[in-house]
Amino acid sequence: MRSSDMLVGLPAPSEPPDRPLPGELAGSCSHGYNCRCVARHFGLDPASYGEVPACALSEGEYRQLLIEASQVQDQAKQLSAQRDAVGAHRAYGRMREIARELDRTDLELAALSDLAVVCYAAGDLRNARQCAEAVLKAFEITVAAIVHFGQYAELRMIEGSREVADRVLVNLSIEEGNTARARELIAGQRARAAFRKAAEPGQYPPELLDPHGADELELRILDVRVLIADGELSAARTALDSILDALSRLAGIGGIRDQVAGLEAMALAERGRIRRAGGEDADADFLRLSARHDGPAAAKFDIEVAEARAVSGDLPGAIEAIVAARDRLGAAGLSGDVADASHALGFLLLLHGHVPQAREQFVHAGQLWKANGDTAGLRRLDVALARCDAAEERWESAYAHTARARESAAASGERLECLRADFLAATVRYAHGQDLPAVLDLLLPVALAAEDYRFRFDSAAARTAWASGVSGPANALLMGLLTQLGEKRLIAEMIERTCAVGSFSGASIDLSGVVPSLSMTEPAAGERLPLAALGAVTASLPLRLAPPPDLRWSPSSAMELDRWLALAAERYGLRREPAEPVPTWPVAEDGRETFVLRYADAGHTYLSWRSSADPDTVHSHPIDARLVGTAREFLAEASPTPHEGESVADAVGRAFAAFSPAGEQRLARSLALNLLPADLITRLRAASSTGRRPLLRVQPSPSLAAVPWGLLALPDRRPDRVLSPGEEGGCFDGDERILDIADVSLLAPAGIARVSPASDGPPVYLLDPRIPGQSAFGELGSVLGKQDVSSPLIRHLDARLAEGPVRPEVTRGLDLVRRTDTDRRLLADLLKEPCSRLVFAGHVSVVSGAHGAQTALHLSCPAGLPGTAAPIGAHRPFTAADLALSEVDTMPARVALIGCASASDFGLAEPFGMLLAAVAAGASVVAATVWALPTSAAAASGDPMADLIIAADTALAGADPVGSLCDWQRDRLARWRAGGGPEVSPVFWAGLTCLDAQTWVR
Repeated sequence: MRSSDMLVGLPAPSEPPDRPLPGELAGSCSHGYNCRCVARHFGLDPASYGEVPACALSEGEYRQLLIEASQVQDQAKQLSAQRDAVGAHRAYGRMREIARELDRTDLELAALSDLAVVCYAAGDLRNARQCAEAVLKAFEITVAAIVHFGQYAELRMIEGSREVADRVLVNLSIEEGNTARARELIAGQRARAAFRKAAEPGQYPPELLDPHGADELELRILDVRVLIADGELSAARTALDSILDALSRLAGIGGIRDQVAGLEAMALAERGRIRRAGGEDADADFLRLSARHDGPAAAKFDIEVAEARAVSGDLPGAIEAIVAARDRLGAAGLSGDVADASHALGFLLLLHGHVPQAREQFVHAGQLWKANGDTAGLRRLDVALARCDAAEERWESAYAHTARARESAAASGERLECLRADFLAATVRYAHGQDLPAVLDLLLPVALAAEDYRFRFDSAAARTAWASGVSGPANALLMGLLTQLGEKRLIAEMIERTCAVGSFSGASIDLSGVVPSLSMTEPAAGERLPLAALGAVTASLPLRLAPPPDLRWSPSSAMELDRWLALAAERYGLRREPAEPVPTWPVAEDGRETFVLRYADAGHTYLSWRSSADPDTVHSHPIDARLVGTAREFLAEASPTPHEGESVADAVGRAFAAFSPAGEQRLARSLALNLLPADLITRLRAASSTGRRPLLRVQPSPSLAAVPWGLLALPDRRPDRVLSPGEEGGCFDGDERILDIADVSLLAPAGIARVSPASDGPPVYLLDPRIPGQSAFGELGSVLGKQDVSSPLIRHLDARLAEGPVRPEVTRGLDLVRRTDTDRRLLADLLKEPCSRLVFAGHVSVVSGAHGAQTALHLSCPAGLPGTAAPIGAHRPFTAADLALSEVDTMPARVALIGCASASDFGLAEPFGMLLAAVAAGASVVAATVWALPTSAAAASGDPMADLIIAADTALAGADPVGSLCDWQRDRLARWRAGGGPEVSPVFWAGLTCLDAQTWVR
């Protein structure tokens, strides 16, 4: 054998080995890099090292095989990118054959590491792990051979394979719930990358130095997967947006174009799944991915789109699409994706009641997951089969499947998986109806933890979707169970906790100056996050809602839920910061009893009430969802808030028809019979007989936000059956209303952290601002109509000026109305100075979505000013998010927001809107309206809109705003009963109320 043939393809070391053969190389038939040939080259006994056919290759033969290996590797990578697992396996098999012919361990490791990626992508987790671990084991042996022969330059040729295999193991660790191990592996990759970059120039090939940062972006995607596994979906979503932004900047760089495209697909798929879990429109991401790929690469994303199609009602079309996609995936050998397709198919069939067919699909998926060693998939199988068993009342089998799912979840260490498995177990046991106290022990911590997880999302849409899909069903099941068990105290405490919604927080934005660019990244310490930009809306901003605070039941009693919260924290990893508990009991003035009435929607609606005379006594009642639905129908017919597609004029006409004298009384009676408990009415009447009206403070649920509580009639008898329309009168001896016996106010949630209000000073008036680009008669036109010096409102303002200064500084009342400078800059300037109250009258709306952050005042703000809402033509609305995140951080103690449904916060999916943002900024009393306000043009005589503003301003200027406003409403009610005209119709005044914040300040 010629010596020149022995060393083909490799540079010879300059010196022979100076030490014995390492033990880890003994018995190995392949040490790598033709080390046997090198042994013969130095005159060493080749028997210790072994001989391989590569030693007999000529240089030409060697190079020909090497060229073929490169071509096969390129072909294999293309097949892998196209998700053709069968073709990729075949190509990598040939590459390994060539590697053995050449005795090139670097090629062998490259093929094995890429095969690990192919197997993982195909769902074959068992073989993915075997390939990845084989790479790492061979790497150790090869390093020993490299060191023994002094071929250190060759170490760089196999480092890339180690990193690829390591990343597969990261993904497998995440699949198994071992996020600590995943983080450790990612940290190791970053440390080695830093070492390579710190090495002398030329030590490593450029592709191992990650010159464009693409490898680091892949590590960041792995970081995201760890966050998702740990339940940190909000942080994951924010990180993905940043990663996608960085990838877009690398897309045009040659040499890494394919890598960037693959990483973008990974990131888009993860973001799409997070969006879908968060209730956002994820189809755009999956459609984009499907359009960019062909064959099996697109089929995976087609399944995601098909699932959304089924949700929209097209079940046959969705099933057809999933079956077609599954066939393509099967032909490509992607067994993991085929299993996912069968599972998706089974879920849709189960959802539509086709249990036997669903079971067949789940079993098929399970066979593939078992073959692939997919533990997480087998857990999904147990969950699916448990649901099928429960649907068919096969209880023992259902219990067995839930037990396995719980064991698997516990072994994975994933808190969210444990929570889901426990909820499944509780659901099955509740459906069986066996041992309900044991079900409570399992379900109550689940419901508390599920609610806590909701507050980890930055997106309001994501929080709402989580509530709809996870925490809402858990709460509904829990409240039904507590009712069955007669646990009145726990029901009341759950209502208290549900009602104690917090505010959202974030870095501040400036309300003047240059419009900042939108950024979704986390700010550095002490920096402001630019949360607003032209065209951006609050729904896309990272606004985290504060969870309910720790509560205390009464001065003499802690919450019974505390021990359950501690158990939930232990089981599911809740993070509870120590804080001073917030009181929830009613505090009365001397000689005046106060009642607190709270409602919570959880499937049915539940209420609890307490009195300052006896705060430890529990009163809780369920209200059937059908009764609440009937009440909402009555309200929807009577409220002047326009229905979808209805004009304002038609809505006002409908409301006046519903509020005829007979119609208004029927509404008041129907609402009372459906919503007010008899024991509360008895106590209110008893309290009013003492000579001083009690105070009733109400915190409505979203379904009851538009109820005019003071208008409700008080029944004398309860019906013994469901009443037909028109039969309500048999339960009443007279026409007594809540207003007749009590003062009524809304109650701010206990979780709103209120700062101290602004110092006392002149009143501030923002009255009917002119809105850029809107005519006086347009949709956002004047709410007051033409005013002059003789108008009631102007005379009232002139009287205020005679008493002292007001702001903005003017010399006559007329100059406070229809100003063009009433924008967010002026508001910020006015509220920097001491002021006694703020009175706004104008347009209020929800400008986008159905979340409180998008409730807005329409000031005179041009579109060019920064803010969190998209412009409406030349105008940008001033949202609750703007108020909460701006430098307007101190409101006066008393505020009036007179506009259409300005108290709509309570009716939104997420209530923290303009009303509660004012409370958070310091307001203790806020006058607002629960429905849309008709303008005075709807009345034949008088100026009811002016009367409303004057009444609110007068009440806020007095010692008892709630009592003063209720006195005014009692006067209106008396005039209405006496046959007054439309100007005293409850349409104008019954929707006005005061939000009375609790007395604590934090």
